[in-house]
Amino acid sequence: MEQDDSPSFLQFRWPMVNGQTGHGFDFPLGIDPYDLLRDVCARLPLLILFYDNEGHIHSLNQEVTTQLGWDTGDLISGDFLSQCFPDPETQRQMRYWMIHPPNGWQEVPVHGADGQVLEMIWAFVRFPNGEGLICGYNITDMKLTQAALLETSDRYALLTRSINDGIWDWNLTTNETFYSSRWKSILGYQDDEIGNHIDDWLKRIHPQDGDRVKLNLMLHIRGQTPHFHQEFRIQHRNGAYRWVLARGLVLRDVHGNATRVAGSLTDLTEHRLGEAQLLHDGLHDWLTGLANRTLLFDRIEQAARHGRRRPDYKLAILFIDIDRFKVINDSLGHSSGDLILIELANRLTRIVRADDTVARIGGDEFVILLDDISDNNDALAVCDRIHSELDKPFVVNDQPIALRVSIGVALRSAHIEKAENYLRNADIAMYRAKLAGGNRYQVFSEDMHLMARDRLSLEIGLRQAIERDEFTLLYQPIYRLRDNALYGFEALIRWQHPTQGFLLPDRFIPLAEETGLILPIGDWVIWRACRDLQYWHEQFPQCQLSVNVNLSNRQLMHPALPEQVLAALEQTQIPPHCLHLEMTESVGIDQPDQVRETLCKLKAQGIKLSLDDFGTGYSSLRYLTHLPIDILKVDRSFVKLITETEQRPLVIDAIVSLAKGLALEVVAEGVEHPYQVTRLRELGCDYVQGYYFSRPLTTEQVSALLAQIHTP
Repeated sequence: MEQDDSPSFLQFRWPMVNGQTGHGFDFPLGIDPYDLLRDVCARLPLLILFYDNEGHIHSLNQEVTTQLGWDTGDLISGDFLSQCFPDPETQRQMRYWMIHPPNGWQEVPVHGADGQVLEMIWAFVRFPNGEGLICGYNITDMKLTQAALLETSDRYALLTRSINDGIWDWNLTTNETFYSSRWKSILGYQDDEIGNHIDDWLKRIHPQDGDRVKLNLMLHIRGQTPHFHQEFRIQHRNGAYRWVLARGLVLRDVHGNATRVAGSLTDLTEHRLGEAQLLHDGLHDWLTGLANRTLLFDRIEQAARHGRRRPDYKLAILFIDIDRFKVINDSLGHSSGDLILIELANRLTRIVRADDTVARIGGDEFVILLDDISDNNDALAVCDRIHSELDKPFVVNDQPIALRVSIGVALRSAHIEKAENYLRNADIAMYRAKLAGGNRYQVFSEDMHLMARDRLSLEIGLRQAIERDEFTLLYQPIYRLRDNALYGFEALIRWQHPTQGFLLPDRFIPLAEETGLILPIGDWVIWRACRDLQYWHEQFPQCQLSVNVNLSNRQLMHPALPEQVLAALEQTQIPPHCLHLEMTESVGIDQPDQVRETLCKLKAQGIKLSLDDFGTGYSSLRYLTHLPIDILKVDRSFVKLITETEQRPLVIDAIVSLAKGLALEVVAEGVEHPYQVTRLRELGCDYVQGYYFSRPLTTEQVSALLAQIHTP
């Protein structure tokens, strides 16, 4: 190995190829390649190191020792990689590149003898004989320039990006902090009213948030988080706390040391208030401000969990429904109905304790959760207070309104945990209270649950019965008293239930009314009765019989009823006067004008209208004269008052006299004894029906009866 002790080229050995010194070039005469390489290495500002095929450094130039501060002997006799690259992973990477040189430059910081870290880029060359060369270029100054430019551009980017935000800049070297005018105005201060220390910010943070903000700021400065991003409360000049969002990014020098942190401050107060309002709206009723179903369910299930920890714990759910609220809405308007709901909410809230929950879960349905009551009777006492409170009228537009409610009560049960089950039980009890006449409360029992299940099963079956044609009609004959001649029939619906057998109307018609199934069922009855009457008219043309069909309140409220009836008459060619439509006294109570309009349309077509069960409901002279009635049917309860004694049935006398005075025909129902027939004939009653004459007949029995009557 040749030695050159010049300061610009140390311990250089020309690489050997096949055992010979080779350079791969033909140099002109008089030019020494060693001198040429020495001059090149001396002139370039590069770190140049040669290594053998085992990766050991054996030659380097003066620039290596000048820039890194290491002695030549330390780098050649020792391990160059471990001296300059303390990180084992970096050593492994550098050694790999020495054996497998990559294309281009690689950026890897190097540690000098004094511990200073220099930013360097490296290139690797491998000679054919396995030896190689490392060439390094110091880019530390360039990096510092880039960092200064980055600091300026980052601040500018923050300013342009957050023009409506406050800007802050904490110099970690001098501990001075810059706060922009907007930053100070967010807190209500002028430019000269806040200092330039970091504590001028931190001391104003809410005590519950201060430690968290300081911790996250320090973690970012230490490099443990990629950025600083924190929401917290900070005190305004007026003493109130406002929600803000602070963002920040640390800037570091070439050695990785944090020199400053800069960022923005955003006022989130209005946003937070908006979020709080959205959260409130998501859990509260929009009209009354009470808890909604979601919040109620959460409260009930919390209460149920308390019960699991305390065996003696008691709770109660009150399900409250306004009786006949639809009438109030329809008569006064929905805006007045809303005012009533708001006032009811206020009254219910005043009745219960502050820890109890009052909720509106829909329409006119309210629920109260009585939490941790001492005795189950406490719940009943609240029901009594509710009814007592509602004795005071509601005044809407100077008009007093009497409000009545039905209340279902569900008490805590050890085997119930879900809110929906408690609410279901209270709803079932409320429904029982309504069936009992309303304006009362009812406590849930398991028997009610079984009945509710039966009711649901019946409802499902009722829907299927329409599709499966499980309904049939029976016909009770109606006779004319003056000659005992058959006048017509009343159509009576029956349900041939697949498992419960023959069901009478009182078993399923109320449910059909409530569910709306009465509309398709009622339409079926009209068509079936007309078709049966058509058949009898065709078979016995000399007998122009009539048929009475009962209408429900919901049918009369349906605008399509006249068209449905007329379509059935047209299809079957039944004379309109042969169809008698019966309705009870309660018809038209809710919407009398609409019902009167419907009845007038039917009357105009020649259809006869009959008022059924007269005297048992809402009878009044005004009511009778308001509706276009043709026939008055006396309820069986009054017919029973006719006995064999000489005592005059004054009620019957009055009803028949009233009907005759209004030019109405009279039909007496429930006639079972001959003396009743005699007395009714004496009173001037026109028609009778009852078991004395015949029980309800099937269509086949009607045909047989007509054949018997009209057989010569």
